[in-house]
Amino acid sequence: MTTKRPLLWTLSLAMTLLAPAAGAQQAAPRAETQESDALTDKARQLFEDGVKAAKAGKWDDAHAAFLAAWGLKPHYQIASNLGVASLRVGKPRDAAEYLTLYLREAPATKVQERQRAEASLQEARAQVAAVTVRVAPDGAEVTVDGTSVGRAPLADPVFLDPGRHEVGAKLDGYVAQARPIAATAGGTEEVILELKRAPALNAERDGAGRGVSPAPAVSGGGGRTAVLVGGGIATGVGAGAGVLFTVLANNRAGEAERLKKPLAAAGPNPCALTMHRQNCVRQSEALDESALYSNVAFWSFVGAGTVGLGTLLYAIVSSPEDRVQVTPMVGINDVGLSVGGAF
Repeated sequence: MTTKRPLLWTLSLAMTLLAPAAGAQQAAPRAETQESDALTDKARQLFEDGVKAAKAGKWDDAHAAFLAAWGLKPHYQIASNLGVASLRVGKPRDAAEYLTLYLREAPATKVQERQRAEASLQEARAQVAAVTVRVAPDGAEVTVDGTSVGRAPLADPVFLDPGRHEVGAKLDGYVAQARPIAATAGGTEEVILELKRAPALNAERDGAGRGVSPAPAVSGGGGRTAVLVGGGIATGVGAGAGVLFTVLANNRAGEAERLKKPLAAAGPNPCALTMHRQNCVRQSEALDESALYSNVAFWSFVGAGTVGLGTLLYAIVSSPEDRVQVTPMVGINDVGLSVGGAF
């Protein structure tokens, strides 16, 4: 059974802040005892690897190790070392974020460590802008250039590289807002965003909160007119289809009759002869198509009549205010409705 010994932390922040920035070889952090149960074994090993790399001046390696440790265990002590390493590898924005987090969470008893962190933070802050974002209501998602940075209220300022950015906020049920800003190195900015409820939600809330009844629907002859006109059109289309298929059926019946005459003159069983077999097939097809078209025509007339009758009944029983006159029209070759009056 392996016995865990107290973890001996090496604070890369401490010595780094004491060294001149102009020196080619940065000062390595010194060791400091920290709580062993705050981090996992893997994070502890990565942290120690970062300390070794920082002592050797290998800040890229130190940054990578501290970043990996932070991913496993986001502890404030790792944040301090990661902040210093970020500053040394040319990432002042990240450095400002990690060092600000450290100063917010580290115990007040760590006087010297906090002083060093504050000095390092000032070095990072001189290269970035600090934006305080205030959003109402709480819980809204805050974004910078479309990327989420947390939910309101934010515990710390948002640090931005110099240049133009867009700070926004969004929340379900509210109209999203965004504001462009020009970030300057060492500058400070305050962005205040007050989200408004979406219009539909405003109407619903007003109706429920103040007992306001929704506006009554405006009634008129538009719907009745649409039914009458639509019924008339449908009746006309159905009747027209019936006439068309009736004509087709008659044509195919005439074709069958034309083919029947030479076949009847050929004898009692002309289809048994090879020379008449093609005409027999054509006559049979013509008769089948004539029957099919006749059925389609019949049901087209039935449908047109049903729609027409329904439209007529609707015109009779509906409001007479529109004074619409619907007159059925039935002829030898067509059937339909005549719709007239004031619409």
